[in-house]
Amino acid sequence: MARILYGVCGEGMGHAIRSSILIKHLKNHNDVYIVAGNKAYAYLNNEFENVIKIESPRLMYNRGEVNLLKSIAYMVYKSISSSPLSYKIVRKIIKEFQPDLVISDAEPICHMAARISNIKRISIDNPHVLVYRKYKVKINEIFSWFCLLVAVKISLYGADKYIVYDYFSKPSTKQNVIFLKPLIQEGIIKQKPSYQNHIFVYQTSISTDYITDVFRDFSETFVIYGFNRDYKKGNIIFKKFNENEFFADIATAKAVITNGGFTAISEALFLKKPIFSLPLKSQFEQVLNCRFIEKLGAGVSHEVLNKQNLSNFLKNLETYKQKLQMYDPGRQEEILNAIDKEIYKIIS
Repeated sequence: MARILYGVCGEGMGHAIRSSILIKHLKNHNDVYIVAGNKAYAYLNNEFENVIKIESPRLMYNRGEVNLLKSIAYMVYKSISSSPLSYKIVRKIIKEFQPDLVISDAEPICHMAARISNIKRISIDNPHVLVYRKYKVKINEIFSWFCLLVAVKISLYGADKYIVYDYFSKPSTKQNVIFLKPLIQEGIIKQKPSYQNHIFVYQTSISTDYITDVFRDFSETFVIYGFNRDYKKGNIIFKKFNENEFFADIATAKAVITNGGFTAISEALFLKKPIFSLPLKSQFEQVLNCRFIEKLGAGVSHEVLNKQNLSNFLKNLETYKQKLQMYDPGRQEEILNAIDKEIYKIIS
């Protein structure tokens, strides 16, 4: 049994959902202490004991677009005002808990504290794909790409191992880096996928009026999450979040419309669903995730949702479905065992 301090980034829900899967597995044979910020703290605190709240990086949004300058200014402000206190909290935990290992899912404070304390460190996340995979950057993306790349490199510099969740099967050429397929929620794994008549929509950055105007002229039914409302009119169904319904609706959908979040895309790929992706503007991680969808042949990526783009996507669903049959989502047990092996190597 090892003592593990696990830090989770609080930006969005993906880090928390993915980390909870691994933490549950690790707790079977290890003593795990958790630090997390923002939404991740709220989520994990309901799932586990020994969860401590700390400051976590946040992006600032404006009308569905990342405001990079405000985000940078906010992070600088928080680094001065709140991060020192969070650092002291983590240092106290390290002193009392005496961890054998620190794992960080894009959480920089516990990583930094562990480095200063000379504790072994493993980074397990998906943003490091920006550092260790090859891809192209368009001219108008350079600023957002550079800001994110620098943030990822600096915040988790010097880990003993980088475990990177990734959609592709090509292995890394670097000894301290391994790529693994994404971990998937148990509720998704238990589903029996089928292609019924509705399209699953998960959106938070488009107005209800706009999305209704686009969808109402199509013959398909659209089941929509992300607006926290229950409402039905014609072929459009808005639903408040309910875990069981959410899993069932995505598992039986003929296609998925979503932003560029890594977890939502991972689940759609696991269920073999054609994907219409709408990455948030100036959020290069989402842009890259959506570009990888197109590389896999699993769907399309667009900056805007309109009737023409959606119509073209729906005409090609069979092509995407055929490509998706060749996608290997990995086996959850093998992924978790691979992480166990890396932890054992580092601690040994």
